[in-house]
Amino acid sequence: MPSDLLTTRLDSLDDNDLKSLIVGGLRLRESRVNGLTHTELVELCDRELRSAAGFSSTNLIRRKRNQKLPYKQLLIDVADRLAPGATPLSWTQYRLGDSHQEEDIENHVLALFEERARKWWGKLSDRKRAGFVDGINAVKEGAAPLIKRQAVENLIQAGLVTGLSKVAAGGLLGVAGVSLVGQMGWLILVQTVGWMAGIKIAVFGVGGYGTFGGAVTATGVTAIGAVVALPGLVLLVDGPAYRKTVPTTIMLLAKTRLDNLT
Repeated sequence: MPSDLLTTRLDSLDDNDLKSLIVGGLRLRESRVNGLTHTELVELCDRELRSAAGFSSTNLIRRKRNQKLPYKQLLIDVADRLAPGATPLSWTQYRLGDSHQEEDIENHVLALFEERARKWWGKLSDRKRAGFVDGINAVKEGAAPLIKRQAVENLIQAGLVTGLSKVAAGGLLGVAGVSLVGQMGWLILVQTVGWMAGIKIAVFGVGGYGTFGGAVTATGVTAIGAVVALPGLVLLVDGPAYRKTVPTTIMLLAKTRLDNLT
């Protein structure tokens, strides 16, 4: 499979992270990832993400020509969907043939998501915020320190990805170690993407604390029913393709950044 920045990003993830993208983000059955090698997981995620991002007729033409959707086009589509208003009049300035680099659009996608997350959190009631934090803590096993609500507040306000590079480990989660902050930050981020999009995202291992069959537990599932009616990603991912590409792309970019911090 020819390599580009997307395949490079995917190849940098470990197998558990790839499984989270495939099962949680792209909504494939868990049986599809069982027993696959790292290379096979990368290829499956790459193929399914590009397929979901393109129109079926266009994909059919590309298959006949042995072509695949450019990563830059995928990023542009996600950025346009996250832009305020999410209509052709509010789309971003990016175009496939322009001079913007893929990394520029990646940064913009994360910035748009973080702004959406702040607005989403601001609209949650006190009870729902408490339920969100309880849902995160319910996922973690006993060895993991509890995540405090104030830490989640600080992280979302600072930016779910960029905030991790600005806040010291002890001040963020009350624990020591940048690596642990990155791992717990990843769990908070995945939970946030799932709740905002109204979907359950599986996490197949975080920080050595074991395998989490689902990042949204019984507590979280109950809360999701109330949260999805609020403005957030869920209003921007209408349609089967965007319900896959938007959360998956955000997760991929965020994980890449978090891995660079640790």
